[in-house]
Amino acid sequence: MKLFPTIEEVFKEPKGYYKYVFFPLLTIDLKEHNLGDGLVHFVSVWGNGDPDDELDPGNFEYNYIKFIREGDKYKFNGKIEGIETFKSVEKWYKEADKEYQENKIDYLKQRERNQVAESNLNRSLEKRKKVDFDYYHYSKGLFNYWITRDKYLETEKFIQGGFYSDANSGHEREIFEQIGGEIDYDEFEYFIELLENNDESKETKQFIGSVTGYNYLSFGEDRIHLFLDKNKNEILTYADWS
Repeated sequence: MKLFPTIEEVFKEPKGYYKYVFFPLLTIDLKEHNLGDGLVHFVSVWGNGDPDDELDPGNFEYNYIKFIREGDKYKFNGKIEGIETFKSVEKWYKEADKEYQENKIDYLKQRERNQVAESNLNRSLEKRKKVDFDYYHYSKGLFNYWITRDKYLETEKFIQGGFYSDANSGHEREIFEQIGGEIDYDEFEYFIELLENNDESKETKQFIGSVTGYNYLSFGEDRIHLFLDKNKNEILTYADWS
């Protein structure tokens, strides 16, 4: 099991834009959980969540995305350009990455409640908010993801990055909600509807597990459920939104 694998560890021949929209959260070894062989990866996606967006039906929609599994890595054969902010995220990402590298020591410091508003990170985010909310929301999520990751690597404790940047709760988070086992399909009515719309059935999908996306990054999905179709060697990531 590995938290925060790299894009290169998750994707085979990753395209340049992958790191702007795909955020690897967790890798698990199926064999260790008696679920088969090889590795699978939980990935959060920027730009999903809005049912009115027209993305790439059959491959990528507001509540699901499909990946082809080749060995221990993924390939994505769908289109991502339908994300409303797709043309902007490369610039936003590079700008945030430069800022984070220049201020990393400061951004990884724990904040007290009365320090948050005056922090350099908060000031830079407030400037973005005045320009465009998506610009702010995306950048805040990036910083949160990097802080959560880097503090985990430093402390070996999985604590949400908001504890350090915004003086939020500092309790250790659950790495996953469930790995393997059964799920109650009565609580997955939209998932069943999704499968039916794509001429598929739940009998072809092996449930692998669930994680809480926002434990890893602030704009992460509420719940990410991972299913494996062994016949197609395809991963279906289904997202629950509150």
